[in-house]
Amino acid sequence: MSFLTSSPLLLLFADSPELIYRVANATATEVRAKHNYFISVGNYDDHTGLSCFSPMLNIMRHPLWGRNQETYGEDPFLTRELGVAFVTGLQGDHPRYIKASAGCKHFSVHGGPENIPEPRYSFDAKVEERDWRMTFLPQFEACVRAGTFSFMCSYNRINGIPACANKNLLTDILRGEWGFQGYVVSDEGAVELLWLGHNYTHSLLESAIASVNAGCNLEVSYGMVNNSFTFIGQAVAKGNISLEVVGPFADNPRVLFGNYAPVPEPQYIYTPRRGLATIAANVTFAAGCTFPTCSTYMPAQVKAAVEAADIVVVCLGTGMDLETETKDRKDLALPGHQLELLQDAVAWAAGRPVILLLFNAGPLDVSWAKAQDSVGAILACFYPAQATGLALAKVLVGAKGANPAGRLPATWPAGMHQVPPMENYTMVGRTYRYYGDEAPLYPFGYGLSFTTFQYSDLVLGANVVPICGNLSISAVVKNVGSRDGEEVVQLCLRWGGASVPVPRWQLVGFHRVPVPVGRAVKVPFQLDFSQRAIWAGEWRLEPGTFTLFVGGQQPFQETRAPSNILQADFTVSGKACRTVQC
Repeated sequence: MSFLTSSPLLLLFADSPELIYRVANATATEVRAKHNYFISVGNYDDHTGLSCFSPMLNIMRHPLWGRNQETYGEDPFLTRELGVAFVTGLQGDHPRYIKASAGCKHFSVHGGPENIPEPRYSFDAKVEERDWRMTFLPQFEACVRAGTFSFMCSYNRINGIPACANKNLLTDILRGEWGFQGYVVSDEGAVELLWLGHNYTHSLLESAIASVNAGCNLEVSYGMVNNSFTFIGQAVAKGNISLEVVGPFADNPRVLFGNYAPVPEPQYIYTPRRGLATIAANVTFAAGCTFPTCSTYMPAQVKAAVEAADIVVVCLGTGMDLETETKDRKDLALPGHQLELLQDAVAWAAGRPVILLLFNAGPLDVSWAKAQDSVGAILACFYPAQATGLALAKVLVGAKGANPAGRLPATWPAGMHQVPPMENYTMVGRTYRYYGDEAPLYPFGYGLSFTTFQYSDLVLGANVVPICGNLSISAVVKNVGSRDGEEVVQLCLRWGGASVPVPRWQLVGFHRVPVPVGRAVKVPFQLDFSQRAIWAGEWRLEPGTFTLFVGGQQPFQETRAPSNILQADFTVSGKACRTVQC
């Protein structure tokens, strides 16, 4: 076996709220233990407390954004469900005490740019209210319902007003509409940037006044002795503020971790090379490129490794060198000479199996690899961290319990012609909900398995539902393949004849279910009336005919898994009304 590398990859997507809950709860245990120790020795320094600036609930609205690796994907409902699981897991279930404190960020309309084509510190996100309400806010409202104690306001402006000085956002919506009773903390330096980045104020004093009056309660500063909030006393004395109790790859451990990831002891890190060595008697290795940028390519070492191998594993991607906080990507292309490395490896393999492993957060243009029969499999690894090699070894040999079941949390465009400008915040042409007519390279929710599934028996609790009524739904999924597996069952809703623009369809439910070979499982869903709501100056419910789709993927996709998709219509009766009337 030969092992090639040229770049890093780092992002983890989990379609299981239960898994997210367990991860967050384990994190909270460690945070609480470290906090207790620090307090016992009188250490009250930075990073010794219980406040965790997580979960990150921003929508992956652009494939080149440097912080895509930190998101749960492009779908508000998926982000909501996983975010709620993280908040509840982190804070625990004690009736009085929390294990650690969650903080939902970045609030709001924050999804790039970081530095291309302009800095995030001065960027104005111009967003229509309908997109704001239906795409950028729902997951944050759910965070309130989950009981989070804090929100972090973002660096950007929203239609001209910086988020950390935006009364409509921090007071009217967050506290007035949603009933939030916790505290709002600024992103690091965001209050100072009201003046220094946005030119929205003329001094640190004015910045303090604007942010506090808007509803920002706590400043994370750049460490300046005289930061904005040190002027609060002066502002109060002048009557300006009122007081009120309110993330190359085969054998480089560094590139396997995402933003802010802790790095464990080296002996516990399994790179792809180290992991594959556990299943093959002879693993040869050639980097081809020293760094993910792959600006210098060494084909001779790649050729020697490939020609000596029975199976070729090519590891490409981006990593923290190319996409991270403060650093966007310029395009979708594999960096530097990576595509050339892949093409050479396929040619020198001369028909022997080639497996492409991708280590990246945002989408990459791998259309050449997708079109090649000689590339037997493409595995999106994201940033899998310390157990990378062990997990890959199990997947590649089909070990017991290692049947892939993940789904893409975001759309992979077919080229830059499908990528709108970063600074344009309209949702038109973005994400699966509003994508254009041309098919993407890989759609949201797409993923393959070592087994196959068949759907049947879609049952609706009623064919006619009152305007404020909920609807029970169930479907049967059967494993018709040759291996045990897990399936991510997805429920999508399509509006019929809505009075305002709406998504072409919307994910409204998902379950990850284990299905033994030859067995069938009945999967239930509950569609709440609020999931049919549209924004027309207010949240409204309208009568009409709606369509439901159930399957392991989106409907009507050009790139699709072999399983079928079920659909059924139901009618909503009654007069249109505001959701608050239900």
